[in-house]
Amino acid sequence: MLRDIALISLVLRVLVFSYFITISIGKPPTKQALIIIPSVIYLLVSMYNFLYPGKLKIFKSYGDLIFIPILAFLSGQKESFLTFLPFISLNTSRKIFQGTLFLWLSIIFSLYHYGKVGLTILPLLIGIYIASIHPDLRASIRKERFYIKNLRKAYHKMISDYGRLEKELSSIKMYASLLDKIEESSSLEHYLRSIKEEFNLKAIRIVPIYEDSSKEIDPSTYSFHVPIELEKGKAKVSFYFNNPLELYDKELLKNLEKASKLINLYIEGFEEKSKAKVIAV
Repeated sequence: MLRDIALISLVLRVLVFSYFITISIGKPPTKQALIIIPSVIYLLVSMYNFLYPGKLKIFKSYGDLIFIPILAFLSGQKESFLTFLPFISLNTSRKIFQGTLFLWLSIIFSLYHYGKVGLTILPLLIGIYIASIHPDLRASIRKERFYIKNLRKAYHKMISDYGRLEKELSSIKMYASLLDKIEESSSLEHYLRSIKEEFNLKAIRIVPIYEDSSKEIDPSTYSFHVPIELEKGKAKVSFYFNNPLELYDKELLKNLEKASKLINLYIEGFEEKSKAKVIAV
């Protein structure tokens, strides 16, 4: 619908352009230039606005209000104020402010050119204005706007849901990949080497811990430390990166945290503190 309105507006502007070009024929060169140059600018901007909607929002709202009165005045023709009438019909039902301004401009021009006789045209101008805001027409347009508004909301929600589903799918794929590595790995060292190769890590270390700890990032050693719960005790898994920028990759850190949680499938815990070993690959 919006594209149809833009096409109707363009056709109307081309017809108005043709009108002013036609009445410039036979006038002195100076007078012709005063009419033709603004008319050509008006047409070019109208076409640009149609081809690239959204680029010239000011012209879309107020371009006609600026150019049409100027051209009507420069033409020197009393009848030129009639070019306001189609714009009253076009704008009143959708943009009542612009439609009202065109109504007042047509009244002013008719009184300016015809004096008191212009008052006889006033009922016709007001009639066109009122006809343009016919309740059925306005109700239909409101329904169209409401429909388009709901479509936009549904589209934005769909895009949001799609992004969320895409993230969930990525997470599921990562879980599946980790489970495949667990199935293929015959030992903890084999599993850690697979993780190291998958995420292009410099090293992985597992050390026992005997107190509560939280995950942390150590920029000085390019490492990410994740505490994990084992059946017997606790441990800390340290991932060492080759590139410090990887420390700020939230998706990578999230996946490494998932990988570390699966280590308890291989070991129940560590020996006593004095005999505990560090596992590293």
